[in-house]
Amino acid sequence: MKTVLRENILQAVDTIRSHKMRSTLVILGVAIGVTTLMAMVSILSGLAIKIKNDVSSSDNVVVNLVKFDFLGGRVDPEEIQARPDLEPVDWDMIRNEVQSVDMVDYQQQPQGVLYLAHYKERRTRPLSAAGVTPDFQRIYLIPLAVGRFFNMDELARNRRVCVLGKGPLEDLFPDVDPIGKRVRVRGESYEVVGAFQSRESLFGSFADNFILVPFTTYRKDFARPNDRSIIPMVPKAGYTVDEVISEVRGLMRGRHKLRPNEDDDFALVPADRIQGFVEDVTGPIGLVLTVIASIGLMVGGIGVMAIMLVSVTERTREIGIRKAVGATRAAILGQFLTEAVTLTGIGGLVGMVAGLAIARLVSLLTGLPAAMPWIWVAIAIVVSAGVGLIFGMYPAAQAARLDPVDAIRHE
Repeated sequence: MKTVLRENILQAVDTIRSHKMRSTLVILGVAIGVTTLMAMVSILSGLAIKIKNDVSSSDNVVVNLVKFDFLGGRVDPEEIQARPDLEPVDWDMIRNEVQSVDMVDYQQQPQGVLYLAHYKERRTRPLSAAGVTPDFQRIYLIPLAVGRFFNMDELARNRRVCVLGKGPLEDLFPDVDPIGKRVRVRGESYEVVGAFQSRESLFGSFADNFILVPFTTYRKDFARPNDRSIIPMVPKAGYTVDEVISEVRGLMRGRHKLRPNEDDDFALVPADRIQGFVEDVTGPIGLVLTVIASIGLMVGGIGVMAIMLVSVTERTREIGIRKAVGATRAAILGQFLTEAVTLTGIGGLVGMVAGLAIARLVSLLTGLPAAMPWIWVAIAIVVSAGVGLIFGMYPAAQAARLDPVDAIRHE
C-alpha cells in the first residue's frame, strides 16, 4: 500500500513537471483561496486579542461595577436614565466594607466631550479628561514615563494635580521636564505630577490623549449631568470573582433599598465577559470571511476538475495500456486522485505560507498582532486536500471506467 502510494505521488510529481503551466495555474487557484482564508483568520484572531486587551486594559482580574451592562444586549435609554448614578460613597463603602476586594477605583468622565490643555504657547490635540483615585494606576498597570501618580491626601484635599497621557506629554513638553509645571484646562491650572508611557492601544494615538485628575477635583471642575461613573475592583488574594460579585451585589442592593423581588438597578461585569463580547462580534464576521474565502477555493476546485478532465483525455491510451496489463479500477482511481490531491496540497501549503506572510505584513504596518490558531493550520491543509479529492473524483472515476480496448484505440 505504501509502495503504491509512493509511486502514485512520484507519478503525480512527474505529471506536474511535464505540464508546468497547467499545474502552476491549478496550484495558484487553490493557493489564492487558502491565502485569503489564512490571512483573514490570522488578522481577525489578532484583532480579537487586541480588542480584548485594549478593553480590559489590565493584567489584573477586574470586576466593573457599572450603572448598566452595555454588553448585555438591548439598551433601554429610559431604564438607564431611571437608575441611580454610582457615587463616591459607593466607592468608599466597597473600599471599607467588602472583604473580598483588594483594590477599588472610582472613575468619572464625560461622554463624548473633549478638551484642550495649554502650557505657555503650546496646546494639545483634543483629549479626554477623567477623575480617578490612586488605585487607578495600580489596577491598570500603565507604566509611568516620569513622576508619580497622585496620592490619597491630594484626593481628599481636592488638589488640582494631574497625570498626563503620552499624547499631551509630547504635545506640551517635547523637550522639557513636565514635573511641577502647570497646564491649563477649561481656565483652571493643574500641576503635573506624572506622565504615562504609551499604551500601544488599538485606537492609536487617540488612546494616549488623556489627562487624569483626582475625582474630587474632577467633580469640582469638570462634572456634567450625564457623566459616566465606573467602579473597577480587583479581588483580594484568595477570593474569587464570584465572591466579589456576591458581596458587592449584596452591599449595593442594600444601599439602593431594593426588595427581594426587584431586579438590580446596577450591573457587575467581570473581565471575562469582554472575551465573550469580542467573540460574539468577531464570530459572525469570521464566518462571513470564511465563506468568502471558500468561494476562492471553489474556483480553484473547478480548475482542478477541468485540468484533470483534460489530463484524462490526453492520457486515455496510457490508461488503456495500464488496464490491459492488469491495473484495476481502484489503481487508476487512486492514481488520478493522488494527482489531484498533490496539486491542491501544494497549493494549500503555498497559500498557508503566503497567508501568514500577509498577516505578518499587516501586523508590522498596523501594529495589530497576527495570531494563527493551530486548528486553522490543520483546517487549511485538510481543506486544500479535500478540494483535490472532491473535484478530482469525477475525472478519476471517468478514467477508471474507461474500456481498455477503446482506450488503446484512442488517438
